[in-house]
Amino acid sequence: MNNIPIYKIIENDIKNQIKDKSLKPGDLVPSENELKEMYNVSRMTARQALSNLVNEGYLYRHRGKGTFISNRKIEKNIHGVRSFTEEMKEMNREVLNKVLSFVVKKVPKDLKDKLFLENDDEVICIERIRYGDNIPVLYEQLYISKKMFKTIDSEVFNHSFYQYVEKDQLFQISHCMQSIEALKANKDVAKHLEINKNDPVLLIVRNSFLNNGRPFEYVKSYYRADQYRLLQYAIKG
Repeated sequence: MNNIPIYKIIENDIKNQIKDKSLKPGDLVPSENELKEMYNVSRMTARQALSNLVNEGYLYRHRGKGTFISNRKIEKNIHGVRSFTEEMKEMNREVLNKVLSFVVKKVPKDLKDKLFLENDDEVICIERIRYGDNIPVLYEQLYISKKMFKTIDSEVFNHSFYQYVEKDQLFQISHCMQSIEALKANKDVAKHLEINKNDPVLLIVRNSFLNNGRPFEYVKSYYRADQYRLLQYAIKG
């Protein structure tokens, strides 16, 4: 027992409390200072234990409020095209969207080819935060063609955009091209996701297409790394 580092003892104690359901998803865990007093250790040791549990997905941090027991991480299958709403429903997590901005502007040069637009065409730029069980898990910057969605308004983005595309507009979503990158959260992303600056996030940049080959969205999505894990199904070839 004496050979086990103290931070591991703290980790194991919290894991055991999760296992026996003394601690449940959403419960607040002791702070670094409280753990310091409880285990007679340095604050750095307490911080290491909590950070390790966050990285393993057992805990998540809510800036200004503390550290909490996590739900099971959201599993995002990067092989298919699924909406955020579908992912949340599969996890039995309540969905909430908060639209931060809805702006029409001339298409930026770097988006013309991605959305099949001309120099004078306009795009609608939407920023929103997406919540699962009141936890901000995703911040996105979405761009769509104004001439494709002539009558759309910001209210649509309080709900599922994919549902609007397929059920309201009767388009058929086909496929997407996307890239994935691990980053440290900058000040703005950290603010929107209620995490600390430099905490890990996953940036997924996606260009999505209809079954006629027409692109209908270009989106940059910042996912909280303590809430998500990526799945990919591969066939040997």
